Amino acid sequence: MVKSTENIQAFFLGKLDYFSSIDLQEKINLEVQENKKEDHILFLEHDNVVTFGSQEKISDQEIEKLNSNNPNILFVKTSRGGQVTVHNPGQLICYPIINIKKYFSGILEYVEFLEKVIIDTLSIYEINAHKVPKRRGIWVNGDENEIYDKEVNPKGEKIAAIGLKIIKNISMHGFALNVNNDLNIYKKIVPCGMPNLKVSSISHINHKIYQLEDISIKIIDSINKILGSKIKLNIKKYND
Repeated sequence: MVKSTENIQAFFLGKLDYFSSIDLQEKINLEVQENKKEDHILFLEHDNVVTFGSQEKISDQEIEKLNSNNPNILFVKTSRGGQVTVHNPGQLICYPIINIKKYFSGILEYVEFLEKVIIDTLSIYEINAHKVPKRRGIWVNGDENEIYDKEVNPKGEKIAAIGLKIIKNISMHGFALNVNNDLNIYKKIVPCGMPNLKVSSISHINHKIYQLEDISIKIIDSINKILGSKIKLNIKKYND
């Protein structure tokens, strides 16, 4: 990992619909590729949406049927890696759009960086979070040294999911951290391919409601400590 003083622009966008967020990421991704824009980190939240990653085999007809039967939830296929996950109000989304070669040896080190950012941020809220062997994402109340068994869910509860896409070394998508969101929506899916997976949130653990802007600032603080950067969060509408 490279300590860097590269200028990264960070924005808290509030609530943004899923398709608009994809359009915005793709636009910034291309401009970063072409050196027309600096690296970016976007923070936002979505309305109820279930996203199927590249590892999920689901047809357009099945997606259409799910949307017809569930008018309050949007079901979409997406370009990120991984399986199926959910986003909903109160969950904080972080979409870094950065040239990973500036800072990391490769995708694995970048994923490990995101995991550390989440764990370090949760520690600020006195939450002891951890990774699980051969599983992506962050857990609480589990065992980071448990023996991997693909037939058995990890101990504890999942509090953050990670899913990425890299285009010419420029990242898209990122991670979703459960903060104040309604966790019942997870009953609609098989999260990350693990039936009956237990989930949690910062609010569920600490019995408090948090402002997503404040959590975003703490995430930026964690990033700055790891990278040696001086990123500041802009809490305003993104200006392209």
